[in-house]
Amino acid sequence: MRVDARDDALRDDAFDALVAFVDAYVKIVDAGEEPTSELWSPSDETFEDGTGDRATRASLTSAFWCPVDAFDAPRCAVEAAIGALARSGRATASTARIVGAEWWIQDVAHDEPPKVYHTDCDVVMCDDGSSKRSHPTSASVLYVAGDRGGGATCVFDQTTSRANAGELEPTTPSVVCACGVKKNRFFVFDGDRWHGVLHDASEFRGQRVTLLVNWWTSRPAGARSLPKRFVVDGGRCAVAQSGSMTKVERTVVSGRAFADDASSWSAQRLPTDAASGVVEYRYEAP
Repeated sequence: MRVDARDDALRDDAFDALVAFVDAYVKIVDAGEEPTSELWSPSDETFEDGTGDRATRASLTSAFWCPVDAFDAPRCAVEAAIGALARSGRATASTARIVGAEWWIQDVAHDEPPKVYHTDCDVVMCDDGSSKRSHPTSASVLYVAGDRGGGATCVFDQTTSRANAGELEPTTPSVVCACGVKKNRFFVFDGDRWHGVLHDASEFRGQRVTLLVNWWTSRPAGARSLPKRFVVDGGRCAVAQSGSMTKVERTVVSGRAFADDASSWSAQRLPTDAASGVVEYRYEAP
């Protein structure tokens, strides 16, 4: 299972621009603004991929699509950040087949339940009534706020069964990784992995704000074209640069059986003391 965490992911100016965008976005969401037909219609697609936008309007909580050509010609601070992460070489094992990135923003209060375990996927219904699932090449998290706390992201070396989406393969994980929250930290893992957010055991009383980015070899059906209201004046944002991408220290916990910690994971809690970096639990075969 590929898991990687890097601190100082974006250069300061790029991260500050991203924070300003996210803050404005969150204020709009908190205000309960209804999209208008003009501002929320899809932006003029300079980067046409032939799919178009399958929704008449995007909602504030939509996932949005950043085509690969926008990595080097961004239209907003999020696309600029995505481009910088892509060029860093840390987003995927290989960017050769990536056609774009799906992104969305999560803003979760300390007293709200954490995101439940799941896999990210695109589901397409076939003419015969069956469905086909596909996963991103990589899934990633950029922590926008949270130096004071917030629940860790947890990833299991399991994925959903192709035959039954409700079953996990393997049935018992041999590796589980938990990444602590830190501002401007970039955490990336295989896109088909079972993952979620853990409860925060600290005294943190703020908001856990993240930019989620999935990296795809084909555009997922649910990703909306960028609305006009997100496009900067003139249609082009400054190209961003990555930061030092300093590798985050990893603590390995071994010599345990998964059964010893199963109740903690089921409750979405870390089974040992929290760490500020990445904790990797290596479990003995059952």
